[in-house]
Amino acid sequence: MSSGERDAYTSLLSSLIYAVMFYVRISGQYEAGLFDGPDALQIWARSILWLILFGIGVAIAVTILFTILYVIVTGEKKPSDLKDERDWSIEVRGTRIATVIISIGLVAAIMDLAWGGASAIRAFTILLIATSGSEIIKSLFKIYRYRRGF
Repeated sequence: MSSGERDAYTSLLSSLIYAVMFYVRISGQYEAGLFDGPDALQIWARSILWLILFGIGVAIAVTILFTILYVIVTGEKKPSDLKDERDWSIEVRGTRIATVIISIGLVAAIMDLAWGGASAIRAFTILLIATSGSEIIKSLFKIYRYRRGF
């Protein structure tokens, strides 16, 4: 397994954990009515900042655990971190897909605000969903390309 493929798996797992954390935290706050007051945007922003910090910790932990498990399963002393042209090509294509998805999310948030149906919280949430979704889809694309072959 190349380092690019290992990175894709760790990124996918980290992104899925982050998406679940985001959903649980924000939906719980929404149901509690925390986004109804005048300081709703500030509460939302603080929640997201904490989730980002926690998400960084999750990404580090997942990377370390995945590397340890990989070494145990394969018996390699030191996994290779070398990337070749194939790895770079898959990375570039994945990044293009992620950029398109984030762009669609941005346009959707702007349209939602323009038509008067959204609050700033909803627009920011759309952007966060697009960002998180783009990372998940990018990782899935990369795994697909590695498994299928270039």
